[in-house]
Amino acid sequence: MRPEIVQKLLALNRHFYEGNAVDFSQSRQGINPGFARVRELLPQPCPRLLDVGCGNGRFGQYVQQQQTIGEYVGVDFSGGLLEVARAQVAGVFYGRDLTQPGCLDDLGQFDAIVCLAVLHHIPGRANRLQLLKAMGERLGVNGRLIVSTWQFATNPRQQRKIRPWSEIGLSPEDVEPGDYLLTWQRGTFAYRYACHIDAVELASLAAAAGLRVEQQFQSDGREGDLSLYTVLTK
Repeated sequence: MRPEIVQKLLALNRHFYEGNAVDFSQSRQGINPGFARVRELLPQPCPRLLDVGCGNGRFGQYVQQQQTIGEYVGVDFSGGLLEVARAQVAGVFYGRDLTQPGCLDDLGQFDAIVCLAVLHHIPGRANRLQLLKAMGERLGVNGRLIVSTWQFATNPRQQRKIRPWSEIGLSPEDVEPGDYLLTWQRGTFAYRYACHIDAVELASLAAAAGLRVEQQFQSDGREGDLSLYTVLTK
């Protein structure tokens, strides 16, 4: 993907999350069923957990309530969502652009890293691979990285959000296979970028990043399959 297209899609998502932080956070208050299984898969003990793309911090709040982890570190590019997270989660937070090389370099090592509903919002396969490698480098000995990706393109309810690229001045040739333009219509109308990353593609990315797939499962949503969870190790 050309750098200028990456920047356009990043700006699109940044505009969405900054402009709709409150409405988006309110739509993400509940605990996904998949979270309970993720909690069970965290190493025990788990002195340090890194939440990459932590959003409003709802996963951190959940595992803290369950007394599952020690130190919580959250990273996100949205100042609005980080403000919400700081108000409800005890931890350390950093504003970072996850498409930038070295974005996690100074954070140390972690017993577990979660990246939930984030990877599919990173434009460009090369950038997604770079982020996976960066997270793998932060994993301590016997650490686990748990990634979830949104399976919107195979869900009839979510498919209704898909719009033609021409609505934002792009064409299918500008983007990569699996890339979609989606609408948001809660409170206000807005656009978002997302890539459909299925089990095969996630496994391919993991292998390229030098990570091993330990297991995969689907959960969440009315149908119970809206999120694909992948557990990775070094």
